[in-house]
Amino acid sequence: MTVKRLSTLTGTLLTAGVVASCGGGGEASPSDASEPSAAPASNQAESEAPESSAAAPRELDYSPITASGPSDALAQVNARAEIRRIVIMETGQDIDEVPLEASWPYGNCTDAASLIPPPLKGWRLFSMSAGEWPQGSDFARMSFSFIEENTSPGTAEYNDTKQDIAFYISSGTPSVDSMKEAYSNPQLTSMMLAPGPYNYPIQKAPKDYPGRAVLLGDYFVQIEGTGKDVDVYFAKVIECGIASGLVAGGVDLTTLRAEP
Repeated sequence: MTVKRLSTLTGTLLTAGVVASCGGGGEASPSDASEPSAAPASNQAESEAPESSAAAPRELDYSPITASGPSDALAQVNARAEIRRIVIMETGQDIDEVPLEASWPYGNCTDAASLIPPPLKGWRLFSMSAGEWPQGSDFARMSFSFIEENTSPGTAEYNDTKQDIAFYISSGTPSVDSMKEAYSNPQLTSMMLAPGPYNYPIQKAPKDYPGRAVLLGDYFVQIEGTGKDVDVYFAKVIECGIASGLVAGGVDLTTLRAEP
């Protein structure tokens, strides 16, 4: 009887040892036993992902720019120039910069930037560094280029007919102080000033000098160019200044004319 019980107990223990070694000491959950193993996530994503298409080529935009002012116009021109640089890098093409037509409202001249008129017909804008050509309430600079119709960038005809004009407007500078003294001191007035558009006193300049200067309110306005339309732009700026109340001290309003 003792031998039989011992044999039974030994068999039980041996059976338990085999189960323990095979089962790892834990109970298998029903879900582990019934659910098949999932395929690797990477393989599943690759099989479901659509084929990627090549990026659409960038297009250069040469359409006219409508801006709220000179600063906005410059920002838009520079943005298009940046796209042009990217296209050159991506394609390796040699693409000449094309100046753009631009326009903005004009007639309410209250500070330096708002005194800059929009380009006349045939005059356009190149991209320019905002740091070198800023527009603000006290200081503004801008440059236009005249491009003859039916000429292509890089050709001799294009370069021969191209003209440029630049506006420099400032407030609170030594030039402003000097001009204020000229307008207020009768002796200096006769030496330094001469009648200009609308009979408004402007700075005297040598004959054929490609520049014009005037004090409008507290703003010293200087325009330099290669001939064409310099006087037209200058008259537009003076007209806007007078109409907006930017008249230098010492200027007699009764002496101003209605026409340039």
